[in-house]
Amino acid sequence: PEGKKFPWRPPPLNDLIGDVFVNQDGAEVKRSESFKDKVLGIYFSAHWCGPCKAFTPKLAESYKKLKDQGKDFEILFASSDRDESSFKEYFGTMPWLAFPFEDDRISDLASRFGFRGI
Repeated sequence: PEGKKFPWRPPPLNDLIGDVFVNQDGAEVKRSESFKDKVLGIYFSAHWCGPCKAFTPKLAESYKKLKDQGKDFEILFASSDRDESSFKEYFGTMPWLAFPFEDDRISDLASRFGFRGI
């Protein structure tokens, strides 16, 4: 070992979040400058989680109201779904973008924030 990465520092949050997400149609959406300087929420959830499914419509309603008021924030869905069809069905109920199904960034972000499960 040459110690090139010593001392190790965690990557910046922007690097962990990345630049490509998906919309409800499954199309890739590039992160734009419109994310810059906004508050960003990462919503760790899954369709099989009863409390999550009960909370999601309330979060979506609040999201829409705040967006209508011009608030500078975004939400990204980080799915813990076990299959892609469940991911697509559940994500279809959300008005924000998501990390693609089984994207490695989800586990990296979960580790960064100490998220262990739903």
